[in-house]
Amino acid sequence: MSQSLLRLLDNANALKRLPRTGWLLAGVPAAESVADHAYATTLLAMLLADLINADYASYGLSQPLDTDKVLRIALLHDLPESLLTDLPKRSAELLGREVKHAAEREAAARLLSEFEAGSAYVALWEEYAGAASPEARLVKDADKLEMVHQARTYASAARSHVAEFFDGHTWYYAVSAELHKALADDA
Repeated sequence: MSQSLLRLLDNANALKRLPRTGWLLAGVPAAESVADHAYATTLLAMLLADLINADYASYGLSQPLDTDKVLRIALLHDLPESLLTDLPKRSAELLGREVKHAAEREAAARLLSEFEAGSAYVALWEEYAGAASPEARLVKDADKLEMVHQARTYASAARSHVAEFFDGHTWYYAVSAELHKALADDA
């Protein structure tokens, strides 16, 4: 088991050195890494879950979000990129959603299958990919919101042209839409 853990840590560590490709293509020098993004997404997902859980019924939920599940999904959501790399939007569009998803699923399975809970981890990743639960949908929102926040940060530093990262998002939760609006208005 220790070898499996070390291999997974090696892959996770690769995310620290893997820049977010969309930022590079947008002309951002010294773009954030996938690990930078994953950390901020996980933190934001936790905070949003707590905010939503304080009044979950007003968000159309019959029960509070499972914060442990939110955190697990957020931690796993970009792990396949350690094998597949961070495919920019334009590449994903050319490949097609099904091909990209199949490759990411294969990467998740390769990375996690050696663990006793490996199938459960892959199932959580699948849940995220398919936005199949309220928790997965929250992480989807946090993932996009974190990207928009980073775009705002880059834009305020006048480091590149990042307007494309603000538009075209669909939100599952009103609080996510509100935060997006605040970010866009502040940019």
